[in-house]
Amino acid sequence: MKSHILYRICCFLTLCAIAIPGISRTVISKADGEPIRYASIGVINRNIGTVSDSLGRFTLTIPAEYINDSVRISSVGYVAQTFAVKDLKNIPDTIELSDDVIALHEIVVKPQTIEHKTAGRKSGSGFIYIEVENYKAAGQGLAIPLTVNKRAWLKELGFTVVVNDRTLSHMKFRINVYTGDKGVYTQDPAIRPVYFDYNKTDLADGKFRYVFPEEIMLEQGKYYIELEFLENFSPESFIMKSSPLTGKTRYRYASQSDWETLPFGAPLYIEYDDLK
Repeated sequence: MKSHILYRICCFLTLCAIAIPGISRTVISKADGEPIRYASIGVINRNIGTVSDSLGRFTLTIPAEYINDSVRISSVGYVAQTFAVKDLKNIPDTIELSDDVIALHEIVVKPQTIEHKTAGRKSGSGFIYIEVENYKAAGQGLAIPLTVNKRAWLKELGFTVVVNDRTLSHMKFRINVYTGDKGVYTQDPAIRPVYFDYNKTDLADGKFRYVFPEEIMLEQGKYYIELEFLENFSPESFIMKSSPLTGKTRYRYASQSDWETLPFGAPLYIEYDDLK
């Protein structure tokens, strides 16, 4: 029996004999005509999705079994659009998203009575490997659950990966904040996503850390802090090693899909200051 068990986070879909033709479109701002980078596109609550590239372009192929579902196109700061899968052929080549008027959170000066904390795990061991599906990674995300009792300020995000000749060389990541209400988590439109670039050369013994240029303040409540992949990276690998039953990492297989709970903790963490 092998000492290591490869746990691939993937979902193999059996395509129907009659397939829905893939669509290629461009997402732009209705206000100024500029492309919307990294918009989230996917079948609602299904494991089918992607993100637009730096020019707002995307391609999405949907199995015929989802003919009665809907596709949602969204980006923080814009009003989302939803289309029926059966009407995809009628979607214009250029999809315009209108600006959304959002009230940003109030900025509060951090007091002296704070406590520095860490959510998630800073290291991984054991015999379970988490491998993101690299040929369609764009839109997938790993998240850390975080409960804020009074108020908190996010300071740093980091992770640990398995290093070998095939280790992911570079990636554009996005950090998203989701707020929970009665067990349902949705992206908080009042908190702007944070983008950063990962490079293998920045790893130190497999560890990577990103310090927020500006701390993100969270009010009392329940949150998911997500690390989202914005590009595909075949044939390289992004593998995390973890132990079973040592925490619960949240996972989103594609843009607009449901959250899943993994029965172990990935070596992914958030450092934050917590109001005492």
